This record gives sequence, structure tokens and C-alpha cells, in this order.
Amino acid sequence: MAILKIGLSPLQGQANFDETLRECEQAEAAGFDSIWLGEHHNHPLLYPAPLIGLAAVASRTRSIRLGTGVLLLPLYHPVMVAEEGAMVDVISGGRLILGVGAGYAPEEFAAFGYSVQQRGSRLEESAALVHRLWTEENVTHRGRHYQLDRVTVAPRPRQRPRPPIWFGAWAQPAIQRAARLGDAWLVGPSASLTEIVPCLRMYREACRETGKGEGEVAFFRYVFVASTTEKAISAAGDSFIQAFESMYFRWPHPVVKRPAGQLSIERLAQNRIIMADPTTCIEEIIRFQKELRASHLICRFSVPGIPRDVCEKSRELFTREVMPALRKTM
Repeated sequence: MAILKIGLSPLQGQANFDETLRECEQAEAAGFDSIWLGEHHNHPLLYPAPLIGLAAVASRTRSIRLGTGVLLLPLYHPVMVAEEGAMVDVISGGRLILGVGAGYAPEEFAAFGYSVQQRGSRLEESAALVHRLWTEENVTHRGRHYQLDRVTVAPRPRQRPRPPIWFGAWAQPAIQRAARLGDAWLVGPSASLTEIVPCLRMYREACRETGKGEGEVAFFRYVFVASTTEKAISAAGDSFIQAFESMYFRWPHPVVKRPAGQLSIERLAQNRIIMADPTTCIEEIIRFQKELRASHLICRFSVPGIPRDVCEKSRELFTREVMPALRKTM
């Protein structure tokens, strides 16, 4: 089994950005393989503009890969994404991974004056254009949403032929799009393993149909480590419930379903959140990795409501006891 690459999605929006930058520096020193910044709009706690954030992270790091997890591509013009992504790749010395998704929150689309019903078609057209703009010159295009006339992105990305593009996707058309246009499927943190597996089968089959073998899979997971499982639940359980209720269970989702009835942390976490003592966390991550045959795990150690120092202790315990064990066993 290939070595599992381990990424970090740092604290965003719950502190000033200097603290996020320090966490990214610490992650590189600790041996994490990648840093991922998400994107949300019209939100009191979470940051927008992940490419701008990654440009700042690039100036404070040297080798760690830098990913958008995910950039809401339908909200942007593809030329802007291609240009800003190329700049981040140049600034970082060729470390960008562009993770893109369609988005799902109606208020984010409303803030830009776009229809949420058009997000799939906008993503499809825009992703294909970003690919062309990174690999071709004088790009001309006449489409439903975008018109380009002999556009050339400069400077070119540092990576050749282009930075990798990973797709977040859940519905069948989106999964097929990820297989057709993307270099990996980026599995979001809100779905349980039982919800992911049917999507995984669709993705593998779509990749085989496009001649990509099984395809590559990366998965986000919320991870919280304490000396005992009981202490982990006590420190973070209520915050995870509130975060999932406010962030993931508010809108209809093609795959993720809220467990019925009164939501306990045990029911929420089952096959979804890795929250336990170090040994159990190691076992759970290995179980997820084997089930998904994933190449990359991206960890989020915090949600709103968990004190920052408690999140830092969890991440430090993961770095000290969990990550080295994963490197040895995989």
C-alpha cells in the first residue's frame, strides 16, 4: 500500500490570519504534505478568497503543497482563476493543487447575484477553460456562460503541463465530471463512510471509462485527538454537533443526510468524524484509507466553538503520536 499523504486544513476565520499562517509554518515543520484553505462567503466566521490566502502561505513556507479545498469555481470568471492560480504556482515554486467544487449554499450564490441552479454548468465550462488557459495560448471560446477571444495567461504556471485540478463532487453528473476533467476526487468531510462508498463506485467506474484506471481519491476528515476517547468527546462533541447542524445539515444534499431524531455525538461521529485517543484514531484512519484506497488525507482539527488552545493540543498530539504511526504502517 502506498504511503498516505497527510494534509492540514488550518483554522480559518476564528482567529486572525497571522495565527493561520503560524499554523501553516508549524505544519510544514511537522511533516504535513499539504495545506488546504477553503472558501465561504457571506459567513461571519469562515474566510473567502483561498488563492489570496495561499499566496500568503506560500511566502511563509518552502516545500509543502498548497491546495484550495475547495474554490467555488462557479462564482468566478475562469480567466481570473487561471491567472491567480498561475501566480500562486509561480510564487510558491510550483506547489499549487487547485481543488474546485460547485458549492451548495444559496446565500453564497445570492451574494454574487448568481443562480444556484446554474452552478453545475458554470463549473463544467469554467473548469475546461482553466485547463485550456494553463496549457494553451490564444484561447478562444464561445460558450453558454463565458466568451473568450485569443486569451493567453501570463505568467504561465510553474508546473508542467499544469497544476493538478481536484474536484469535489457528490451527485452522479458531478462525479462523472470529476473523472472526466479532474486529476482526483476530493471527498468532503460531511459524508459518512457509508454515504461515500456508493459515490466511490461511480467515480471508479467513470475513471475506467475515461481510461484513467481507478482514479485518485483524497478525503477530508474532521479529526480530534485526546488522551482518551471520553476526553475527546467532552472537549469537542457539542461543538461538532452545532457545527454540522449549522454548516452541513441546513440544506438538501445529494448524499449527506442528517441522522434522524436527537443528534448525539456518537451517532454523528460514526463512520464520519475521527475523534478518539491516538491508537483508535490510527485504526480509524487506516480503515478509511483501506476502504477508499485513498492517496491523501486532509485533516481539519477544529470547528467553531472549540477553544483554540484545545485545537492546538489535538493537532500536536496527532503530529506526535498519530502521524508517525501512519507513516510506519502504510
